[in-house]
Amino acid sequence: MHLSPEQLDRFREDGCVLVENVFTRAELQPVMDELDSQVGALAEKLFAGGRIQSKHEDKDFYTRLAAIAEEFEGAAPLFLIDGAMGDRMAELWSCDKLLDIVEQVIGPDIEGGPVWVVRSKVPNSALMTVPWHQDNAYWQPGAEETEMLTAWIPFIDATRENGCLQVVPGAHKARRCLPHHIERRVGDPRSWYLYINEEDLPSSEFVTYEVPLGSILLLTQFTAHRSLQNYSHQVRWSVDLRFQPPGEPTGMEGNLLRGPL
Repeated sequence: MHLSPEQLDRFREDGCVLVENVFTRAELQPVMDELDSQVGALAEKLFAGGRIQSKHEDKDFYTRLAAIAEEFEGAAPLFLIDGAMGDRMAELWSCDKLLDIVEQVIGPDIEGGPVWVVRSKVPNSALMTVPWHQDNAYWQPGAEETEMLTAWIPFIDATRENGCLQVVPGAHKARRCLPHHIERRVGDPRSWYLYINEEDLPSSEFVTYEVPLGSILLLTQFTAHRSLQNYSHQVRWSVDLRFQPPGEPTGMEGNLLRGPL
């Protein structure tokens, strides 16, 4: 799939671009089935440990984790932290359609970034609602300049209601990491997020990106963005997959964590 000159210009100007109709639902279904299976495994553990009274096997991919989280609030963060990359997700990460798009942005030599995250955004969860930040604020010093491209891929139509992304267009142009703070020090002590105060953002204007299933949103490592809270009754599933030129610092050298949560 080829990006148009207009899309490439938009990416350079705004620090992000929406690329629609990249995948069919059938192409994404194996990944969703794999995630569904992982939710089942989590349900088994929580049920065996007495954390939930039902494994909610009657629920579907979009509602099962939400039902589990109503019984055990930490279910979605636990899924996020403990989740391992399955074979189907690895196939999506390395598929030709995605790599063809990535090549047009960072060039033909591509290395998978070490930071990938499945977002299991259950309804009405502050812990799954990500504040304003830049991805490279989570990297180790010295890696801020690495051209790290994020492909944000939803497994549902991502809307305002269920918690899509908002972006400050052009915030990446200064190529600097804005001041970030640790959310748990000023808010929820359970939070692991960094955040940017709104007065530190280079602009008060932002764009809300509703991303249909099968489409992707590309972002730079300097792009200031956040996700909205999920007010729907379904889980807003998505994944961040990252790519960089080989040989550049990854920002996670010697770090056993999978990346920013």
